[in-house]
Parts: sequence; structure tokens; C-alpha cells
Amino acid sequence: MARRKAQIDFKDLDRTRRIQVTLLAVVRLVLVLTAGMLLYFLIPVDGFNEVDPLAAWVRLTVVSLVFLVVLGLQVRIVVAAGVPQVRAVEAVVECVVAFLLLFALLYLSLSTTDPSSFSERLDRVDALYFTSSTFATVGFGDIVPVTQLTRVLVAIQMMAGIGVLVMIAKVAFYAAKKGLGQKP
Repeated sequence: MARRKAQIDFKDLDRTRRIQVTLLAVVRLVLVLTAGMLLYFLIPVDGFNEVDPLAAWVRLTVVSLVFLVVLGLQVRIVVAAGVPQVRAVEAVVECVVAFLLLFALLYLSLSTTDPSSFSERLDRVDALYFTSSTFATVGFGDIVPVTQLTRVLVAIQMMAGIGVLVMIAKVAFYAAKKGLGQKP
């Protein structure tokens, strides 16, 4: 049986160790977010040629499943982390970025398949911009969903976005408490 790593509450660390843990977390975040952005910009999406509403729902299902896998992996990492609270903060940031990148890929694939899905054809930057502005609820005006299917998918993202940040934070910090052996 594998030994569990000793877990420490962040507030119990001395100043030097807090700085070290924080710097390590920032480096890990930069590396993970860089890898995520590279994947986003390198994953091909031009293989979708058929305008089929069912294909869009399949893509949404894949996006949702990938996101749930990422969230599940993050929970496992937080529970096993040496300083679970710091890892929980990383998990929140990484999961939110994964959520945004996955929806941006969905919108990019829809725009590639059916350029009339949005008010203009989206490239990768446009899709990420649209997804981020929708998630942040700041609105948009330059890029808008045009078809009914696209509007439904955007509405799903907006509703999911409202709850996803709270859900991710609750799950991550619950895992951190569990990792420290505290009663959640």
C-alpha cells in the first residue's frame, strides 16, 4: 500500500515555505495554462463538414465529458496534494480555463461547419473572445449567435457558466478539506 504524502495546512507554513509553495503553484499554473492554450490552438477542427444539429449535440456532450474528466482529475490531485488549499486554488483556475477552452473549441467547430452560426465566421481568437465574454457576462455585440442551434448552445454555456465557477470552487475546496483530514 502506497504511503500518503504528509499534508500541511497553508496557514501552518512559515513565511519562506509559503513563498516557495506559492511560487511553485504559479509555475505549475503557467505551465498548465500554456499547455492548454497550445492544445487549443493546435487541435484541428476543420474535419467537420456536415451541418447536422445532432453533430453539434455530440460535440457538446464530448465537451461536457472532457470537462468532467478534468474536474475529476483535479479533485484527485487536490486530495493527494501536500498543501491542498493551494492546489485547490490551482484547480479552480485550471478548470475554469478548461471550461472556456472547451466551449471555444465547440464554437469554433460550429463556425467552421456552418459559417452562418454566428454573425461572422470565427477563428480561434474570435471563438475564445466570444466564449470569454459570454462567461464573464459582459456581453458582446460584434459577434452574436445567429442560428437557433447556436443560440441554444450559447444559452447552455451561459447557464453552465453561472454555476460552474461556484461548483468548481466548492468541489476543489471540499477536496482540500478532505485532503487535510478535516470534516467537510
